[in-house]
Amino acid sequence: MKQEIGSKPKVGVIGGGVSGIVTAKELKEVGIECECFEMMPVLGGVFAHYGWKDGRLTSSSVFTWFSDFPMKERQKHLTWEEWVDYLNRYAVHFGILDQFRFNCKVVDVKQCSEGGYDLTIHKRNWSNGHSSHGNPEKVKEEIFTTHYDYLVIGSGLHNTPNLPKWNGVDSFRSCGGTLLHSSEFRDAAEFKGKNVVVVGAGESGSDITYHVSNVAKKTYSSMRSGTGVLFPDKANGYTADIRDNRIVWSFPRALWPLVVASQAKFFRTVNYEPAQRAKVFKMAADMNVKNRASGFNINSCKSFGIPEAIIYNNAEIKPNISHFSGKSIHFTDGSVVDEVDAVIAATGYQMDINAIKDKDLKEKFSNPRLLWKNMMAIDQKDLFIVGFTRPQNINLVTCCELQARTIALIVSGQKGVPSKEEMESDISKHIEHMQRTFSRGSKTLVDFHCYADGLAQWIGCAPDFVSTLLADPMMVINMVFAPFCPCQYRLVGPGATPSLARDAIMASPYYQHHRERLARDMSGFFLLLTTGVWSLLGIGEEHMRPVGLAG
Repeated sequence: MKQEIGSKPKVGVIGGGVSGIVTAKELKEVGIECECFEMMPVLGGVFAHYGWKDGRLTSSSVFTWFSDFPMKERQKHLTWEEWVDYLNRYAVHFGILDQFRFNCKVVDVKQCSEGGYDLTIHKRNWSNGHSSHGNPEKVKEEIFTTHYDYLVIGSGLHNTPNLPKWNGVDSFRSCGGTLLHSSEFRDAAEFKGKNVVVVGAGESGSDITYHVSNVAKKTYSSMRSGTGVLFPDKANGYTADIRDNRIVWSFPRALWPLVVASQAKFFRTVNYEPAQRAKVFKMAADMNVKNRASGFNINSCKSFGIPEAIIYNNAEIKPNISHFSGKSIHFTDGSVVDEVDAVIAATGYQMDINAIKDKDLKEKFSNPRLLWKNMMAIDQKDLFIVGFTRPQNINLVTCCELQARTIALIVSGQKGVPSKEEMESDISKHIEHMQRTFSRGSKTLVDFHCYADGLAQWIGCAPDFVSTLLADPMMVINMVFAPFCPCQYRLVGPGATPSLARDAIMASPYYQHHRERLARDMSGFFLLLTTGVWSLLGIGEEHMRPVGLAG
């Protein structure tokens, strides 16, 4: 079914988490209504459907919010309930709640030969019983099909749990052992007095390891390889990401060894932490150095959960699991742990879009790195995926918002899709940069400032630091030296809210340890200035040049 000439396109959106919510809002901003299908009975995505007790966002409110709906409290790691509340307030504020169809699972997507997509939707109560869903509601079951000219898939990366197939698992279960994926984990209290192995050293694995170690008899952290760069939630009385400014994240990525050493020095000499927590910082420094890990060459694990579990609660690190033998677990180094009661697999999720059944279409979108801006295939300009990115630092929210703003401009016709040659060139540069700089990352990993500024430049909302410096030097100081602020992408261009943006930028917090702050900022500034001069003179390779200072 072709879109009628002169009519507004019909847009279908899958998902009611961050990606679906911001897509609906940005489409509305350009005058296009959409229908959004959410399988569960509430908004919130993974945080509303799979979150566990005492869970919090790993990036803080210093910059984890949408650019035109700033948070007032900027020094807090929101609980998942608080984050879901923020998402709901955002949806109410921008008047998009009525565009969501809850309890609706898109079970099939068919591409139509005349254009657009037919979505088959199965409506019933799909709730997994999470506490955020409230009392079960009666839902009239029905299956129906609806056609859309454009399709946006914002169902995210957390749909199909990746559970390793270990030998001997059946014998473990038959002896009374419990094996669950982190998506099923709800409350550490369930493991009180038990021997527990947590598999995986990402942010979920780290957080779960710490919570379980507080109540378990003994906790083990099993990891295939080293962690990503360990980064704390707080340091010296502030959220640690208050130090994430454009100066630091504009350093050439090839300087990662310098960053590893500098961060290790900071961790080993923290000045305002209790003695026990200082030990945690030192252990994290040792682990980062051993793993050659910095935010310039691998994704961040913004949690000290594993070193905290070791220092505070005597947890132990183990290598990968080899096999099970009853309630004994054998590891790849030959060691064995007996009488294990539970194994929690924080082993991530498979990259899969469940709604797509067509093998060719599924394959086309199976590797976001091969798509333009991780969202659109070169030969498919009416289907977009949003949120299939994993920034190595800062936050996912800004990435999703910039993707949604891009989609809104394309669907509304305000901007044309880049040419095939432009898209191929952009994809090639992105692949080369990621393979050379972040070779240990997954296919969804992106370098935040390169990625976000690249989208902003295409949209036309990238900040121009030179002209802004002349017009408003005090704001530029905050834009560069204060923590990254999403409102930098609302100063100019489509969707600009310059007054709100400036107010939010000027309200950016900054830690008040003046000597440390001055020394860090000035050394960072002069290092960036030096590499900038190199770039102007053509000295060194491209990866020795600054990044992230758009405009």
